Amino acid sequence: MVGVGIFKEANQHWMPEYGTRILTDASGSFFTVVTETEVASLAEWEGLSAEVLALPEFGNWFARMSELVETRRCEFYNIAE
Repeated sequence: MVGVGIFKEANQHWMPEYGTRILTDASGSFFTVVTETEVASLAEWEGLSAEVLALPEFGNWFARMSELVETRRCEFYNIAE
């Protein structure tokens, strides 16, 4: 799956310490790719996002990724313990 490769590339470059997982659909909509990143707080996620978005090479990666995407959304969850 092409989309998985491009997200693996992003994980290796920008977020290896965050244990980001890449999930693909087993049922439902075809060709769905979900990235999951676990952080301590929403503030930490916002800081990480700002760092990555500011990188010059991110623009090139984002342009390549955008060609593969029909829709996108962000969802934020708390882990119940």
